[in-house]
Amino acid sequence: MEQLLKQYKDTRRSLTQLKDKTTKKHEREIIGSMISDCEYVIRWIEKGGEPGTVRGIERRSVYQNTKVWDPLWMQSFVSPESHGGFTKITDFERFQIEDALSTLSDRERQCFTLHYGLCFSMSQIANELAVTKASVQEYLDRADKKINDSKSNSLFLVG
Repeated sequence: MEQLLKQYKDTRRSLTQLKDKTTKKHEREIIGSMISDCEYVIRWIEKGGEPGTVRGIERRSVYQNTKVWDPLWMQSFVSPESHGGFTKITDFERFQIEDALSTLSDRERQCFTLHYGLCFSMSQIANELAVTKASVQEYLDRADKKINDSKSNSLFLVG
């Protein structure tokens, strides 16, 4: 990366010298654009991400970056007879899911299973359980937090 950065800086230096020697306005504009592109790449390489952004895509928060479960895995857990083939889960994986779900309240488990296992929308779950959509969101958030906590603390959920 250091060698690439050095090459871009050398190119920028030679383009700057060429721009100083050129008298035609059109050529100066084109060379100026090339210098600007080189400077952008140099800033990108030096920063290690897109210049000008406060938080790059690679630095998302943990909640934006992770999923609690693989959706196909959870669907296979909820209705194994309809999800054969590559989504089939082992008995140990089923035990891991049951262990994680055991930490949830009944309502959290219902919402979590309906949302991740049966792919219900939050509005559908709210109608089904006669609660508000905001309540469903709260149950799902709490369930996600509890499952993430149990994944880091349970002996059965390691790996």
